[in-house]
Amino acid sequence: MRIGILGGSSLLGERALPLLAQAGIQVTAFTRGLPKASCPGATWKNADHWHGLELDTFLSFAPLWVLPDYLGRLASTNVKRVIVLSSTSRFTKEASPDAQERVLAQRLISAEEHLEKWAIERQIEWVILRPTMIYGHGRDKNITEVARFIQRFGFFPLIGGSTGLRQPVHSDDVVQACLSAIGIPDLQSGGYNLSGGEILPYHAMVRRIFQAQGRPERTLALSAKTLSMVVSIMRCLPRYRHLSSALVERMNQNLVFDHTDASDRLGFSPRPFHLTLEDLPGH
Repeated sequence: MRIGILGGSSLLGERALPLLAQAGIQVTAFTRGLPKASCPGATWKNADHWHGLELDTFLSFAPLWVLPDYLGRLASTNVKRVIVLSSTSRFTKEASPDAQERVLAQRLISAEEHLEKWAIERQIEWVILRPTMIYGHGRDKNITEVARFIQRFGFFPLIGGSTGLRQPVHSDDVVQACLSAIGIPDLQSGGYNLSGGEILPYHAMVRRIFQAQGRPERTLALSAKTLSMVVSIMRCLPRYRHLSSALVERMNQNLVFDHTDASDRLGFSPRPFHLTLEDLPGH
């Protein structure tokens, strides 16, 4: 089997490449810079160099909205199946009060629709995987950011009861779903939610992060207005520029997604939310 991977130097890409190599699968990984780590069994190519390449399956870990730029070249490889990572943010941020988040959701929606139309026209199998909050190996932008805040300040701010339900999904479970999507014959084209194996309130998720770091739980109850102001101030710092005041409101919103289809068709069996030292920053 000949596999092409876009985003091979991402967290998910670096976890997937060794597993594919161990399975004896021929992998071509595309990059615009030097790969962060070498991987025996993977051939690295410049993202613009596709001439003469033949692929059976293409897997993208890159931001979904960059994919349309590659579809013309991908069609020339006679690829039979395309697997891409999207996000449940396409649903949760579509009506966000933050304009940038609404733009993000629309970019995901447009890219999904573009891929589906492109693949159907060419009779190519297509699979869109939509993870919830990804965590793992201290390199995600979700749990790791909360852990870093706790490490730096010794507390974490919450609003109201912070009772919004969450389903964090481990990066390695997402990778396993991707590998299953590669290997299962006659997989039905469509979108599959990849949510975590445990549903827990936001405040309980934060408590687990304190516990994993061996720190006493210190949370600071703030009003939504006050915490939104704090977030606005923090956004002045480069490290926190990505933060949105909308995340404050979401602390009390349920962001739960059914992954039954992924379980039935991909054998997806995500773990409960349990942090190891390896999942924390600095380890």
